[in-house]
Formats: sequence, structure tokens, C-alpha cells
Amino acid sequence: MRGTLAFFKKEIIEHIRNYKLFIFFIVFAIIGILSPLSAKFLPELLEGLMDENITIILQEPTYVDSWIQFFSNINQIGLVVMVVVFSPMMAREYEKGTLVHMVTKGLPRLSIYSAKLSILYLSWTVFYWFSFAITLGYTYYYFPDSSTEGLFLSTFSLYVFGLMLLALLLFSAILLESTFAPLLSVAGFLGLLFLGELIPVIQEWSPLQLSGRNVEWLTGVELDQEMIQSFGLTSILILLFIIGGGIIFKKKAIN
Repeated sequence: MRGTLAFFKKEIIEHIRNYKLFIFFIVFAIIGILSPLSAKFLPELLEGLMDENITIILQEPTYVDSWIQFFSNINQIGLVVMVVVFSPMMAREYEKGTLVHMVTKGLPRLSIYSAKLSILYLSWTVFYWFSFAITLGYTYYYFPDSSTEGLFLSTFSLYVFGLMLLALLLFSAILLESTFAPLLSVAGFLGLLFLGELIPVIQEWSPLQLSGRNVEWLTGVELDQEMIQSFGLTSILILLFIIGGGIIFKKKAIN
């Protein structure tokens, strides 16, 4: 436990010096602010840009539109930034030779692995819910009639989806020892999931439901069997990636 905390402290200091945490703070703060702002003022902006001879009927924006923007921004910006920034987290350790030095000094490999996993999950947890809190506050400000019905489930499902991608990222980083290979592994995995959506049986279990059906619960749709299956499979994948990564790292040769 002491070794894990020591290596975790080293990771925190390194991420602060490399401005990684600052990057996450800025990106997720912008997502939290812009999501309700774009939902509120985008229709007015579009009306101002359109030609006077063209008439477009736009519905009055609601709090649901704010959360639609939030889910979209997290998927397309937040998760992408998180994966890209953390992609070389193991490759740099191998290149610098810091792992060899620490292991020979007696630091257990699982302590290193636990610290890496902890910094991944702590970063995602803190900045995701930080962005959520900003969005929630601004949504209530611009849309006073906002409702929280189904909000926790819709946001928690996307959070779990992010946990799965980060577990896969660390697993790939340990297995492939490359800067870009983990990033390509996550992209390839998502590609397979999208292809699987074409097959009804696979679609019913697909983890993509956790990142694609968030708005349904805000509009009153209840948790169904397919979503329960998706939560179950995603949880299993998270455990497999975490356990598999730990086993491989424990037996892997560190040069």
C-alpha cells in the first residue's frame, strides 16, 4: 500500500508539471459551460445567420437540449482528450527506464499498476463530475423549469462507459508498449462496437448503449432489459481489462 501511494504521488506531481491536469480542467470546464450556453443561444444565433427570405421554425430550447449538448461534448471532446493525453503513459515509462529502477529497488509491480489505474480513474471521476456540476448549475440558471428525473442514470451510464475505455487504454498500453498503439486499440474497439450495432443480438448487449441512449431517460423512458445487459457486459469488460492488465504487467519483462 505504501508503494502504491508513493508511486501515485509521483504520478500526480508529474501530471501537474506536464500540465495534464490543467488541460483536463480547462477542457471539462469549457464543456460544462458551453453545453447549456449552446443549447440556450444556438437557435437565436442560427436565426441571425439565416437569410431574411428563408424561414426556419425552431423549437424553444429546453433543459433536455442542454444535456444533449453535454453528452455529445463529453463523447466527442472530453473522452477523446482523456484517451489521447493518457495514451503514452506506459510507453514513456519504458523509454525512460524508470520502471526498471523502481522494480529493482523493491517496488511491487502491482503497486505501479494500481497507481497508474488510480490516476486514470481519479482524473476521469473528478473532471467528469466537475463538468457535470457546472452543466447542472448553468442548466438550472437558463432553464429554471429543469427536472432531474432520469438525470443520474443518464450521466452515470456515460461515466461507466468512460471507465471501460480507460481500462482498455491501460491494458493496451501495458501490452503493446507504444505511444500510439493504445490509442489505436481504443479506436479499433469502438469501431467494432459500431459494427456490432448492425447485428440485433449484439446491439442488445453493446456498451455503446451507455453512451448513446442517455437522453431517453431524461424524457421518461425507464431502464429496460437491454440497458441492464449493457451495464452488465460493460462491467465485465472493465474487470477483464483491469485484471488482464495486472496479470500481464506482473509477468512482463521490463527492459
